[in-house]
This record gives sequence, structure tokens and C-alpha cells, in this order.
Amino acid sequence: MKKICTFFGLLISMCLLLNIGFSSLSVKGAAAGNTEQTSDSNFTNLIVFARFADENEFVNDIYQGVSVREIIDNSYNTAYYSVGDYYRNASSDKLRMNSLYLFDNGGSLQLKHERGYYAGYSADNPIGYKTSGEKAYRMYELRTDWSDAINKAIQDGNPITNYNGSQTYSYEDLDKNRDGKIDSITVIYKNTTQNIVINRSDPLWNYKDYADYVEINLGDGRMLQSQYYVQVINNYSTLYMANNDQKPIVSLKSPIHEMGHIFGLLDLYNSSGQTPVYFMSAMANAISPVPQGLSIKEKEALGWTDHSTLKTITEPGEYKVKLSGTATGTDDCIGYKAGIPELNRTLYLEYRNFSTDGSKYDKSEKQLTNSETSNIKSGLVCYLAQPDIRFPSNLNGKPGNWALEVMGGTQSTKSDAALGLNDSLQVTDKLKVTVTAIEGEVLTFQIEGEMEQHVHSGGQATCTKKAVCEKCGKEYGEIDPTCHLNLQRQGFKEPTQEENGYTGDLVCTDCNAIVEAGEIIDKLPVTPPDGKPEPEIPPVSPDNKPPVMLEGNKTEVSKNPDNNSGAVFRSSAPLANLIEVKVDENVLVKDKDYTAHSGSTIITLLPSFLAGLSEGAHNIAIVSTTGTATAGFSVISDPAPAPPAPVPPASAPVPPASGNTNAAGSSTDTVADPVSETASTAGSANVSGNSSLPDTAQMKKDSSGTDIKSPQCGEKNCFTLLLEDFIEILKKVLIFLGFSSKI
Repeated sequence: MKKICTFFGLLISMCLLLNIGFSSLSVKGAAAGNTEQTSDSNFTNLIVFARFADENEFVNDIYQGVSVREIIDNSYNTAYYSVGDYYRNASSDKLRMNSLYLFDNGGSLQLKHERGYYAGYSADNPIGYKTSGEKAYRMYELRTDWSDAINKAIQDGNPITNYNGSQTYSYEDLDKNRDGKIDSITVIYKNTTQNIVINRSDPLWNYKDYADYVEINLGDGRMLQSQYYVQVINNYSTLYMANNDQKPIVSLKSPIHEMGHIFGLLDLYNSSGQTPVYFMSAMANAISPVPQGLSIKEKEALGWTDHSTLKTITEPGEYKVKLSGTATGTDDCIGYKAGIPELNRTLYLEYRNFSTDGSKYDKSEKQLTNSETSNIKSGLVCYLAQPDIRFPSNLNGKPGNWALEVMGGTQSTKSDAALGLNDSLQVTDKLKVTVTAIEGEVLTFQIEGEMEQHVHSGGQATCTKKAVCEKCGKEYGEIDPTCHLNLQRQGFKEPTQEENGYTGDLVCTDCNAIVEAGEIIDKLPVTPPDGKPEPEIPPVSPDNKPPVMLEGNKTEVSKNPDNNSGAVFRSSAPLANLIEVKVDENVLVKDKDYTAHSGSTIITLLPSFLAGLSEGAHNIAIVSTTGTATAGFSVISDPAPAPPAPVPPASAPVPPASGNTNAAGSSTDTVADPVSETASTAGSANVSGNSSLPDTAQMKKDSSGTDIKSPQCGEKNCFTLLLEDFIEILKKVLIFLGFSSKI
């Protein structure tokens, strides 16, 4: 079993290695800031510190008078520039991240292998991997290594806390959207001076990946599981501080870039080093130590814009745009887009200021200690994006076919690409953009030429409203008088022994139209057919909706027990409100005539009960405290299925050992590799009963009505053949996995 698990673990790791996108790098809402007051957070990043088997504790190591754990909390939560603050600003306060911590007795988590085990082999690292197969498997082992350490720390009773352990949080705080998954995990390995070389795509490289090995039991049958994570190794020898808060932080270049991958953003640089976006996004070439902002296209992909903040241009004219990263109102337009049919691309435009008075993360000089200033031109930045691609990636792109590129300029860094005052860009022969004014945080530009005419699409027209275009947010088309989205049953009346009842009309609460008229409910009988007093039905509260039959009406069932598993009817009333079930006014006995399950109330008439019903029409009533749901059904009589074929006597001749033959005499044996045979056998073989045998394994009749045997089975029983094949396949698999061939 251990060999089997190892084999499939290696296989999974190699598959993940082929698909993972590794990273070489790690606008609105100026008033938004990440602070120690994180009660309004809607996303949790769980930070775990990890050290390898050959390393000592490091979370309390001191750099510039501050411990590692506090430096990391500054970098993610509380400093003027931090990972959390970056995404609050980029999202206009829509993403409010709080980073929490899991410690093991107040320290880091100890891993089971030495650091060198997860690096390549060299004279300085004799325990490293030597082949790509070993590398893939050790990457898988690294994921399970820290995942196992997290599981053990939780099982040992360690809580989720803030960075110094002074405040404790619930495990449920790790899942802000309540989807059963931890929002994000950041694994921070100890910094090292060991002479170990780490290359791109190595297990110890900074990257984002997926690991669902962490499981937290929340009680009541609820489990919380890990999903996406990032891992980073920080350098603490050089720290940075903003002039206005003096909180030392690590370089945020990799942490911010990798966290972007958690949200779905992809790399905008090329695998060969070409960068058609460069300085215009932290997902391209991030500025160190604090990256610049994201592009307007990426904000749109993450749902951080709407029809007011990102507008569509469909005709030439003059347009105004607010500076990206400083707009504070929900109606401030921070970007435009226009379809360019000639290029089959979408043009995006935004105003970005990289000067010292620019927006918080775009400004080139951020007044940080040890930081450098980049000379980037401010103005209108124009991008071309492939249409219908939500998250663009340039990793495998090439010139002329980039998923996202910045237009204009002569520098490969795109540092001179923005359009300043009176600058123009000839997008195509038929389309030109010119900046006509820049006044404070507002830029005005003129767009001339041909562009794609907007065609409204999406949305749904209703009985009172027109459809709303999913692209521009405007109403279009006509009202649809037949589309009623909000329905309510009204006018229900409970039947009594003196008066009929009424199921109520299905009414549209938007236009008050009666969508479906109700039906009369017969009076309650004075004395039931069995002579027992009629059970008292509590009065229906006017606030309660009468139940309706959601499933089973007009169904057709067989009275032959061998041809069905029962007849299913579902009432909209809760199961807790069930009083009784009647068929043709006869009260049924639970678990003898029917079974009841929740969801809302699911009644299954048992085959034994159906067998006693006459052919033809019948009715069922599911009586609840809030009313009665009724349905009609019909019973038919079907012949019983043919019995299974008798098993041939043991003295039946056995076919030659050369293999099975079909009717034509050709061999039906197939040869497959052991892994394929194992998967096929495990997925389909069931030798415990006739239900898994093919139809040809049963007795058939020729045209004269005489029993004949299936030619595919030869003279041997099909069950026996399947069992023998299964045993032979199992032997091959065991031999393949290294067990003795003398099985």
C-alpha cells in the first residue's frame, strides 16, 4: 500500500509541475488603509512560519531592534505600506485582508526534512535531488510536509492568533466567504545562509500553488480545508521603513506579486524575458521594495470596477478620467475601454501619475529607507487586450499576440509609454487618441476614428423592467410581460368538514398578475373510511405559505415490485410539519406503506404498497400543519423482468488457455500496461453479483424460443471469466509495483 501511495503521489506531483505557473517576482481609494483594526476584514491570510529539520527557531530573531514575527506583521497588516494595504487600495476597499498566525507553542512549525532535501544535488548539497522525477516528488513532499505540521499543531491545541499571541481567533475566521476552504495560506520559510542554489520552478522558489491536505474539524460534521497557498523566503538583512510610521518591513515585491496569483491574476511577463507591460503592473515587473499598482484591466478582472468606474466608449468624442489610485466616490470614472474591430482587441485607457505627488503605490519615490527612485512618465496609459479573456497572461505569448500590452513609448520598460499633455497615439490607421488637458487628478483626452459599436447583451427583461446590459449597465429592449421572477401563492384556504378549501393563486408580486390559478380542495370527510377519528389539523397561520406538490404530480409507476423502487412525491412543507399521508383518502402507515425524508417533505410509496393498488388513476395527499399538498398519479402493470441465466454445471468444458474467443473465432483478449489495467479494474469490475455482468452473460433464446448461451462467454460462466481476468490484472499490478513475481 505504501508503494502504491508513493507511486500515485509522484504522478500527481509531476502533473502539477507541468501546469504550475511559477513567478520570478514576487486605484482607487486613497483613504483606504489597512490598520490594526481588522474587524471589517472579508479575507483572511493564514501565515505559518516553518523551519527545516536542521534549523533552529527564528521567529524571535531580532533585526534592527524588531523581531521577525513583528516585521512580518508590519509587512502584511500594519505598516503604511503592506500587503493588506496594497490590495485595499487596488480594490477601492472591496478586498479587506487580515493576516492571522498559527504558531506551534509560540514558535515556528518544524518540518521533517532538511532544507537541502528540497534543493538540487551539488557537492555542497549531497542530499539534494538528482532527476526531474525526484524534484517533482520532493515538491509534493514539501506540500505535505508543512501541511502535516499544520494539522499536528492544530491537533495539539494551538489556536489561531495575532502575531504576538495576545489575541485569539476562531478557526472559522479563516474562511470569510464560508465556502469550506481556508481563504489563503502563506508559508514563510526561515531565511538561510546555506550554500544552496535555488532556481526558477525549484521546490523552494517563491510561488503560488494548491494543496488541500490541511483539514480542520469545526464540529457538527463541518470541515475546513486548505486550498491555495504561497510560499516565500524573506531577506531580513535589508529592511525598509516609510518616513511617516517607522515600522520596518521586508521587500513587498514577492509577497504582493504572489498574493495576486491567489486572487487569480497571472504573470504579465514572458518566459523568455520579454515584458510588454513592465512597470505598469505588479504582475509584470514589480518595483522593489514596494510594487506599483495594478492595471485597470486587472482590476476589472477581479471585479473591482463597475459600469460607473470603467465605462465603454462607442463613439468619438472628449472624455475625462480620474487619476487611478485616488478616486474616492463610487461614481468616479477611473478608466475607459473600447472595442477595436480592426485589431480584434479591446483598448483600455487610464490616468496614472508616477511622480512624487502621484497615487500611493504608483509614485516612484515612496519616501522609504534604502529604496530607489524609478523615472516613469505620468499620463494616459493605453493598453491593448485580447477580448473575452478575463485574466490575461503573457507567460507564453509573443510579439504581435500578447494577451495584454502597453502601447506607445520607445523604452522596453514602458517607462515612457504614457501620453502627456498634447501627446497623441495612433492606435490604428483609423483610430487616434490625444491628451488635451491635465488638471490635478483629472485628465481629458480626445478619441477620434472608428471603434466597435456597442451591442447590448445579457440581462433579463421582466414583466416590469427592461433587460440591463451586462457590459455597459444600461437598460435596453422591451419589457417581457411573460417573465415573472417574484412569485407568491396567495388566497390559500384550509378545507373544513363544512366548506371546500382553495390551494391559492400563484401571483407575481411585481405586476400582480395571476400566473397560475389555484384549485378547489375537497371538504374534509366527517368520518374516515377506516372508522378512526379524523386527526385534528392545526389552523394555518396567515403568515405561512400553503404547501404545494413540488415533485411527483402525474407520475406513472409500476405495481410490479421488481420494476420500481417506489413512487416519490415532494411537498414544499417542512418535514417537521408532517401530520399524515393519504392515498385515495386512506391514511397510510409510515415505514410500512411509505417512508418520509426531509427536503422539504419527501414521501416515497414503497413497492409493497404499490403492488396492492389497482391499475389506473390514484391521488395522494401530504397533510402538514400548514396545509395539504396533493398530486395525481397512475398505476400500470408491467411484466416482471426475465430471471438471470442459470449457472452452467461444473463439468462444462473449459476453453483453451490461449484466451477467450468470440463468435467469429477471433481472440477477445487485450493487452494493457499495469497502471491502465489497475485503473480500469478498480473503476468498473464488480464480481460480487450479476448486476455487473454484461447482458450477453445471461441466457438468451433463439428464434424458436430455445435457450442458447451467449457466444461471448464460450462454455465458461462469465462470472468465472471476469474473476480470472481480475486476478491476472492484479498480479501484473503487484509485479509492476515491485512485489514478488511468485504471486
